[in-house]
Amino acid sequence: MGGPPRPINPFPQPSYPAPPNFPPPPQAHFPMPPGSPTPARTTGPSKALGVVKFVIGAGLALGLVVALCIHGHEGAGAGAAMGLFAGLGLRWMLTGGANVAGRRIPVLPSLAVPLIGLIAGGAAGPALSDMYWRQIEQTEFEECVASENVWDWNSYIWDIPDQFHRPEAKARHMRAEVLQALQFKDYSGVRLKLATVKAMYPDDSNFDIVLAAAADGMGKAYDEALAKLTKPGDDEAADASDEDLRAAFAVVLKDLSTARDADVYVAFSNSARLATPPGHEDALEWWKSQDMIKQTFPDGNVKIIDPGEAFSARFDAARRNTFMTATQGAFKSVFDANLLSLRALQPKEERAGKLVLEVTSEIRRTPTYFNNSRADADGVRKSLGLLFGVEVAWGFKVFDRQGKQLYERQTVSQPAENIRIEPNAAAPEWGVYSILMDSAYYNYARQVISQFGLTPPTERTSFRYTAHKE
Repeated sequence: MGGPPRPINPFPQPSYPAPPNFPPPPQAHFPMPPGSPTPARTTGPSKALGVVKFVIGAGLALGLVVALCIHGHEGAGAGAAMGLFAGLGLRWMLTGGANVAGRRIPVLPSLAVPLIGLIAGGAAGPALSDMYWRQIEQTEFEECVASENVWDWNSYIWDIPDQFHRPEAKARHMRAEVLQALQFKDYSGVRLKLATVKAMYPDDSNFDIVLAAAADGMGKAYDEALAKLTKPGDDEAADASDEDLRAAFAVVLKDLSTARDADVYVAFSNSARLATPPGHEDALEWWKSQDMIKQTFPDGNVKIIDPGEAFSARFDAARRNTFMTATQGAFKSVFDANLLSLRALQPKEERAGKLVLEVTSEIRRTPTYFNNSRADADGVRKSLGLLFGVEVAWGFKVFDRQGKQLYERQTVSQPAENIRIEPNAAAPEWGVYSILMDSAYYNYARQVISQFGLTPPTERTSFRYTAHKE
């Protein structure tokens, strides 16, 4: 065929050096048989996870062992439960430690650890807890005895389970409370502890130390109060003090030092003998001869003023209140209310088991008379009639709780003759009798107070009729 010749490879390509001859990869030397599966990638246990498991397991195991010591005494069930969880913690420690070492512990064998913990906790937990608490109790008891501090005893009582308390521990705790109450003069707190002992532990000799501490401390408080009482010769007001009464009073105070309360009861009884006494005729004839009487009663039929309600029960009750008010005020000036408190014994109230001060009064008519006169509008005094004279036979006794009489004193008093009767238009004509008895009760209260060695209230010379209500 014709035509010019075509050039060969008109666009020449650059030439590159041949790649290096690398050896084939290692697996090329161990070819896998055709159709073989691709091998899985193999990895060891996580060391970081092993550390976490070990730490958590150690904390759980240690915490549950401590809990077993503290609560194992509650019974085998509680011990078994805590032993199980302690075993789980120990299992995590073992499996975690194995992981850190690059090993694994099979699941089933590892479950034997909590099972062993369950069995060991139920069997040995109570004994382990018992041993733990007895050691703690021994240490704390010795510290409490050495300190006698109520807060140390509080910790002992609150922290240590009741079953590990010594028989005398509660008594020692209460004794510490009594000593603290005495330190702060909290006598009501002391009496509360005494009441608790006598109500709940009457036959438990361990609590004798509580009674002894209270008696000693309260006794000192009463001694301090007694020291404030005046004695014969101290002053004029004390000349009336009665040493026999003070001795009986000391017995009462000694009883109060270990009593549940500070109550001393005052029992009253009153009677009246108002029949006309022999010999009154002479006094009546003398008054008939007096000018004022003759002017008012010229026929000689002199009026003898009737006593009305002056000696009735309701007026007598009011006078008892006067006696109580005066004596309570005198005692409060020396004795704290929690050391001694006077209470009126009600008419039908039982006396057994009470400390009692008994006040008896018998109103007796005397063969004397007094002129009751009043000035009229012109200032001329006229007789309203004659008042018969009265006296009061007083009896004062002290009894202990068993009813034994510790003291007795009998006296007779006349209503004050130098009293001033304040005017009261509403007063009945027998009102003077009531005023005379008011003064008799008030003055007798002053006398009794002085016999105790207490300072009596101020003497009253002026009285006014009061219409006491039911």
